[in-house]
Amino acid sequence: MAEGAPPVPQGLGSTSRHDLDNTALGKWLQQTKAIPDLKLPVISSKIGYGQSNPTYFVDDAAGQRFILRKKPPGTIISPVAHQVDREYRVLKALGSVEGFPVPKVYALCMENDVIGTPFYVSGKRLDQFDYHENCNANIVHVQVMEFIKGRIVKDYIELSELSPEDRYKVWFSLIETLAWLHSLDPDKLGLEGYGKKTDFYNRQCTTFSRIEAQQAAVKDIKTGAVLGRAHERYDEVMAYVRQNLPKDRYAIIHGDFKFDNVVLHPTEPRVIAILDWELSTIGHPLLDLLFTLSPFLGGPKANDLDSPSSTPYDTAHSRQQYGLPDLDNLLNHYTNIVGYDVRKDNDGRDVQIARIFNLVRGATISHGIQARTVTGQASSEESWRYFRNTRRSVDSALRLIEELEGENRVVAKL
Repeated sequence: MAEGAPPVPQGLGSTSRHDLDNTALGKWLQQTKAIPDLKLPVISSKIGYGQSNPTYFVDDAAGQRFILRKKPPGTIISPVAHQVDREYRVLKALGSVEGFPVPKVYALCMENDVIGTPFYVSGKRLDQFDYHENCNANIVHVQVMEFIKGRIVKDYIELSELSPEDRYKVWFSLIETLAWLHSLDPDKLGLEGYGKKTDFYNRQCTTFSRIEAQQAAVKDIKTGAVLGRAHERYDEVMAYVRQNLPKDRYAIIHGDFKFDNVVLHPTEPRVIAILDWELSTIGHPLLDLLFTLSPFLGGPKANDLDSPSSTPYDTAHSRQQYGLPDLDNLLNHYTNIVGYDVRKDNDGRDVQIARIFNLVRGATISHGIQARTVTGQASSEESWRYFRNTRRSVDSALRLIEELEGENRVVAKL
């Protein structure tokens, strides 16, 4: 642990059980012939801080590097979580779109007797790019000639690693990439049945309520204590969303689209690869759009470890000082690409309901990290740092509901 870091809370597992059988893995990869020039033996090493599906570098004897994503060991708390086969499918489909920035996938194994859980191996031959060693990436690279490092921005709120000029440009690149994804026709890519096209938010409320209940029932492997609810008013927020559902729209959505899940060009402020597709589906594009733009919207970010009380996004002056664009400019850019303006749906109310849902969804995800940690399944020893967001996100959702209902009362009086 770094000097000065806060202690890990008592009762929370601090070890990760994710070692691989390299011999069995190498033998399976060789038998599949998915990577014709693979040279045994292979050596795996776990990558960084991913909180769900463990991710590994896999290096072969010829110096080639690949990425492996797998389910965590043990009993899975939710049957809809950790579906590496879905990640593989969407990456395979999007890889057929010329120029679309996703890694190439090589092989999928759905058997438990190779390395203990289902997994897939992915990669993208990039002769000039080498990715940061401590990232939650599903990119492969091959050691060919000189390697220049691409960038995964870890400080994805302030973007302190970038110049003010590049911060402005990279935000537009991020939104362009998301709009490109949302503009693709899933049926034409072979993604029929990857998700339903209607009633998205109602179904999401059902799914996340079920997941939260399953998580609440898990017990700490050390103390036997039940984890408990994410928030005592969790059901109230979900009920409000159900009563005010946004109008139907559909697209391929990523589910966790933000700066530390994309790779930037080594020197230019533009996205060259999108990582971590575990939460992807066919769904309402507002979920992605508002999650990506959450720094502009205030409140805790769904996966933000520290969620500062004030950020460079809060005022026009601070945005200008940091080189950040205005929210409306980004939304206008998104609108021009996808061909419609989400701000006009239901006179703007849909955006507010989607914001409320995103907050309670983020709380459920943080609650899930708590559940995996107390049951010994956490993919990262840093998982305990996410716990504070569980309650804080639901509190923010409740404040938004109060504000929205207050506006409604004023309108009704008029």
